[in-house]
Amino acid sequence: MRLLLALCLLATPTLAETTGPVEDLVTAHRLYAQAVKTADTTALLSAIRLARPIAIRPAPGWTVEASAPPQPDEPQGAPAPANPASPETLAIALAFAGEDPALQDLVYDLDVQSPAQPTATITAAASTLGAGQTDTWRIALFGQSPAELAVIGDGDTPLTLTITDDSGATVCANPAAPFPDPCAFTPSRNGFFTVAVTNQGTLTNSYQLLSN
Repeated sequence: MRLLLALCLLATPTLAETTGPVEDLVTAHRLYAQAVKTADTTALLSAIRLARPIAIRPAPGWTVEASAPPQPDEPQGAPAPANPASPETLAIALAFAGEDPALQDLVYDLDVQSPAQPTATITAAASTLGAGQTDTWRIALFGQSPAELAVIGDGDTPLTLTITDDSGATVCANPAAPFPDPCAFTPSRNGFFTVAVTNQGTLTNSYQLLSN
């Protein structure tokens, strides 16, 4: 019985104790979305600070199977998730600052504090998901190496993120949200994981799937 219990524990991914750049980028997108709605300069600057040190590179070797392509006449949402680290975001922050000299100084100070090089790198793949449809990704992860995965949508519809291992066991299943909570866990061994992203809304959603 003890041996069986030990083998079960070995095969089960464990929750990661620390967060990383994937969660930071999700937080940046949440701050960006809220700041744009409320014209909040300081929240927008916080989003920029979180996103700027993170470099994004294309995901190697990921494959995706879509349940169905978006219908041609389906209502379209935003073309892609906003980039909190883009120069356009800084321009929005300056517009929000208006004639407030204190807020203007904060924007200008952040503008000259841009890091010379990123301090973290994550991988990402983009997809467009029709209303009520699911994309199923196949991703290889290393055993004993903390993994962090998340989905960032364009903000138009709620998305769900579900991860299962190669035995079909659910590793993570987060409720639907425009920016669902990231999944952080440590695989017990090398293997392929299935990542399902479902669009729970009535508009086409352009999203990015992220991994550390």
